Amino acid sequence: MFEQVFRLSRLGNGVARSLRAAVKGAQGPAKVAITVVAVTLSSWSAAPMASAARADSRTAKPKPSTTATARPVQLTVGGVYAGLPIRAGFVGMTNEFWDLFKAVGQDPTQPDVPFEQVMRNLAPNGGFSLRIGGDTTDWTWWPVPGMAHPIWARFTLTPTWMAVAQRLLEDLKAHLIIGINMEANNPTVAAAEVAAIQSGIGPTVPTTFELGNEPELYSKWPFYIEKVGHVVVLGRPKSYSFPQMTSEWDTLAKALGPVRLAGLGYSSFRALPHVAQFLHSSPKTSLLTFHTYALTPRNCQKGGLLQESQLFDYNSLQRLANAVEDWTVLGRQNKVAVRVDEINAVTCGGLAGFSNSLGPALWALNILPMYAQTGVTGVNFESRPNTAQNLIQPTLTTTGWQVTVQPEYYGMLAFAQLTPPGSRILSVTPMPNGLLAWAVQTPTHAVNIVVTNISGRSRRVAVQAFGAGATGPGTAETLSSATGHLTDTSGITLGGQAIDPQTGQLSGTPVTSRVIPRNRIYNITVGPASATILTINGPSPATTQPSSTVPTTAAPTTTAPTGTTPAGAAS
Repeated sequence: MFEQVFRLSRLGNGVARSLRAAVKGAQGPAKVAITVVAVTLSSWSAAPMASAARADSRTAKPKPSTTATARPVQLTVGGVYAGLPIRAGFVGMTNEFWDLFKAVGQDPTQPDVPFEQVMRNLAPNGGFSLRIGGDTTDWTWWPVPGMAHPIWARFTLTPTWMAVAQRLLEDLKAHLIIGINMEANNPTVAAAEVAAIQSGIGPTVPTTFELGNEPELYSKWPFYIEKVGHVVVLGRPKSYSFPQMTSEWDTLAKALGPVRLAGLGYSSFRALPHVAQFLHSSPKTSLLTFHTYALTPRNCQKGGLLQESQLFDYNSLQRLANAVEDWTVLGRQNKVAVRVDEINAVTCGGLAGFSNSLGPALWALNILPMYAQTGVTGVNFESRPNTAQNLIQPTLTTTGWQVTVQPEYYGMLAFAQLTPPGSRILSVTPMPNGLLAWAVQTPTHAVNIVVTNISGRSRRVAVQAFGAGATGPGTAETLSSATGHLTDTSGITLGGQAIDPQTGQLSGTPVTSRVIPRNRIYNITVGPASATILTINGPSPATTQPSSTVPTTAAPTTTAPTGTTPAGAAS
């Protein structure tokens, strides 16, 4: 959320269960093809340096070391599944209501082709998820006959908006999650929105109506400002409680008829103790939604000075995944799907010079598999054009639409390419300090392994994948910047290619290298602040597949089993 998310590093005490159990030794070989990703991060510090000014961290960039360590780090891919199959549309996007025209214009007959393409890239097998809502969920309305324009309504839906949205969604063949006003607490207003969307966007677009957005904050943030006296009016009194939220949601839901509903778009993990009561009392809920952000900047609430290295500490990775798993366990217990329908590295609209750096790209590449292990149906990254959080920035020029993307997009894109629908996260061996690792098997029996190196020098990695049946030569490519720093904001490429502003597709000559195994070991050298992707072709799959380890509802544990590390976590 742009301005309404509490710092997650201060919240929640969720613990790893299946994430840690899933990385025990290989159990049952499967002959597969293997893809290995190794990521290195430069300018690493073991703990956040809150006392150092951000500008100071960027004034002098030490030259990354390209000399690899003498002894390679050993990485073994196991044969244990961790989590459920990854669904289509796992990586989606979130946009505000009033940003639609900025992204695609106001003429549905003239679509923004490059914008549509960068969206489509994130779901190469179809099923793209687009959420429209966020802050503007509770500031938007469809005019109700006989009702004066409400003082809280900052954006009015129109037939043109509906036509533009319909064209975009149909072009993308997307599933829509769209916000419905809850803060006004008016069944007539909410029902009018739903009816207008059903009529204007139509039945060709699978739609889930998300009633409300971060209602825990209705009693903390202004809903509107009175014109006389400029009095700030909160959406709810300070005494507003979770049981009251549930009661209001149920009342409004009943007025909407037989539609697929999501809720409540919670802003923080602190709501979890009250979510069970919501699910028990709200049988119309089809999708449980909440939001996660890794960091909060100093200009927002109680945030602090940020450095890219903070994205790779416990709070920004494992603690988030642990808490997300607690929500998915609760969802399974109540037979309700769970989605993180708003996520990004930094809340409060992002931070200039940080949100557009390489750090968030490598964070996205590692947080996504960790969330996938928990069983969530997917995530929606927030993007806000013309802000620091302009993850995807469309621009209408004299020659037509063009699009640019922030570096974070390349981490999302790499994950989407490596995890087609039906893929399963696999176990990997623990990694030493400074490294993170994850692995995934695709339905075609390719396995993608991600190794994140957070040291400031090149690292050699010796990959053993014979437990999963990998054989044959491999092909390597990289996700990297031009100079090898986490703070780099330009020169980012994936396999030597970058997004073409005019087409939205990767363009340029692909850069790959051949890797020949020796004694069934694939040796790669990973440069500073880069991701090396190694694809190994193997034989046809054996009849014996990796054993399945699915998240359970066992009692929480606060420490990992001896000798194991969750995939994607630093030890």
